[in-house]
Amino acid sequence: METHIKCLTQACDNQKIKYQSLDDEQNVIKVALGDGLLFQQNRTPFNTEVIASICKDKGHTYQILHKQVAMPKTIGFLDFNTHDHFQKYVNYPSQDAIINEIENVFSYPVVVKRNRGALGINVFLCRDSSAVKAALDQIFNRNSCSYDYIALAQEYIQPKQEFRVVFFRKELLLCYQRVSENKEFGLRYWDTDKGRALPIHDPEELSALTQFIQPALELPGLNYVGFDIIKNHQGEYRLLEMNSGPKYNHYIQSCGEGGIVKLFEKILLRAAE
Repeated sequence: METHIKCLTQACDNQKIKYQSLDDEQNVIKVALGDGLLFQQNRTPFNTEVIASICKDKGHTYQILHKQVAMPKTIGFLDFNTHDHFQKYVNYPSQDAIINEIENVFSYPVVVKRNRGALGINVFLCRDSSAVKAALDQIFNRNSCSYDYIALAQEYIQPKQEFRVVFFRKELLLCYQRVSENKEFGLRYWDTDKGRALPIHDPEELSALTQFIQPALELPGLNYVGFDIIKNHQGEYRLLEMNSGPKYNHYIQSCGEGGIVKLFEKILLRAAE
């Protein structure tokens, strides 16, 4: 049983809500609310399929939200070696053409990353064209299990703080800072010696974050989401991405299971209304 599923079942026990495991590893749980609620690992029944897909597609997230919520400027590039059927969507027919466009739009350093993915895999902070080339080689490597047919170039904003903020039905349930010893680029913060999750309880910060992200909470079909938000050194927020199935492994490593059990208790009680 995954740790966050364990927290979910503990929340059910605390609230005397019946549930059953449907698989051998006990990572598919049916909760006895309404007609039954299915949870599979970090996936929940609360978002539409379209919302889950948009959250996974960082390029679409940017296109849909950047006019309502401040985000780092982002451009997507389709793999120029894609199948003939998709060549009509290729606007930059070579790696050199992609690099030229990146250099026309952005100044270095620039973030280059795959469009779909998690855990900081194939995310690069590039300081020159050779680094961009190496990043594109990695992302467009069809022999890699981390291959993506879309690479994103994104404006680099040096963060003062980076937050994960979790909402359920527009209510903020959890906020923590991702603390890293790398002050320039907090990628895979949990792998650094001093990397940890730091719970945020300051009411002014929580109110400001909620107000900032409010337009995203209005998306139809979005009910349960974790937002990755950075604050720059001028105190301005920028949305990096959304996650429709947030995991809590790193938070639990730093803070224990209690906060996540309470989070699931609140979700279950709201779902039962």
